[in-house]
Amino acid sequence: MSLTGKPELLPWLEQQLSCRPMLKPRDAYKLLYQGLLGSEHLIASPASFAHWLVEELHAVAAGESDPLWESIRPDGSLGRLNLRPYKAHSGDPDVLVAACLETAVRKWGTLDELKAAWDLVVEANHSTLWAGWTTAELIEVTHLVQAMDYPALHHSQAYQQTYQPAYRLVAADLLPGLMIV
Repeated sequence: MSLTGKPELLPWLEQQLSCRPMLKPRDAYKLLYQGLLGSEHLIASPASFAHWLVEELHAVAAGESDPLWESIRPDGSLGRLNLRPYKAHSGDPDVLVAACLETAVRKWGTLDELKAAWDLVVEANHSTLWAGWTTAELIEVTHLVQAMDYPALHHSQAYQQTYQPAYRLVAADLLPGLMIV
């Protein structure tokens, strides 16, 4: 299933906005970027990635405020595994590292698909802005990503402060080995 199809993308994005009301245009772009391109851009060295992930997992406070896993594609094939609940359920860091590395080597989508998906979001917002977005925010993100040829971005400050995201991307088919009963 394509992430860029208008019938799937816009209702899915609206659902994401209802779950995370502080999601700004920059965060919506990041969600599309991750959902289409995965996490390969984060993994220059598997050993460094493993060390960094284990360190972050040890540093993050265990908690149940987030779901363990959240889909970041309308087809549900890729998602964010939240570290706080994973730690709260005594998830194995080595198993998570392996799942993340396996997820990163998969081909999820293309830059052209990302551009088309972002164009749909921008087009949909010409008539109605979502979640309190401003036209200025949408234009700023659009100009930024176009000028830099659609790079990975960090979450907005509002999103970071509100949700304190701590997650890793994991393919849905790898979840059975990660889920804690």
